[in-house]
Amino acid sequence: LTPAIRQLNIMTSTGNPPKPLKPAEVRKVVDEALGEEGIYSEPMSLHARFDHWERRIDFNDVLFGLKRRWTSCHADEFDRANWQWKYKIKTRDIDGRVFTIVLRLDLQNKRFHVITRYPND
Repeated sequence: LTPAIRQLNIMTSTGNPPKPLKPAEVRKVVDEALGEEGIYSEPMSLHARFDHWERRIDFNDVLFGLKRRWTSCHADEFDRANWQWKYKIKTRDIDGRVFTIVLRLDLQNKRFHVITRYPND
């Protein structure tokens, strides 16, 4: 059984966005989600799962890239609809090809959601 997911009430979430996390803080949340403490089932958007097969970056590449040392990590933009920052993580796949993962973090539930991924070549 999975723990109940605490949802954000967007109707009461007004004001200034929170500050984005630092790369080490993003790393900690991703590591917790990938470990036994968190859950990462269904971590990819429909776009990330089914669009752009020509990019040849599958979920295994994403997991491999998230588990290894990242080349860079920074906040990309604030998603007001979900009241979360989007982060861009540049990493490598098992073949050494550089690619970027764009994801959102769910801090309370130790989860991440991959929005998209694309090669850097």
